[in-house]
Amino acid sequence: ELAEKYKDKFSVCTVHSAAVFGALLPGQPVSASMLIIQDIAMGKVMSRMFAICDAGDFAAMHVAGLERPETAGQRYIVTSADQISTLELAEWAAAAGASGVDSAAWAGDA
Repeated sequence: ELAEKYKDKFSVCTVHSAAVFGALLPGQPVSASMLIIQDIAMGKVMSRMFAICDAGDFAAMHVAGLERPETAGQRYIVTSADQISTLELAEWAAAAGASGVDSAAWAGDA
């Protein structure tokens, strides 16, 4: 309704994401997606599957939506082609040096 009401002044492009992962900006509050990584790094074991996207890719889609007139009225989904598991995230975190990841606990949950 709002987009229709102000269509002569503004255009709307909607960007939907999967779980967004990437570096946090200084002072940025931890997002729900990043809480998953925080939980894994603190040793929490959980079984979940979801699609992911890179924060940089998600930001680039927002910029494209602002700069390209042909995106007006469109909806875009930014996501990986496949789902990943929290086990895979834990393996990535351990490989990156996260000290709190309990690989034995994750192996037992697999």
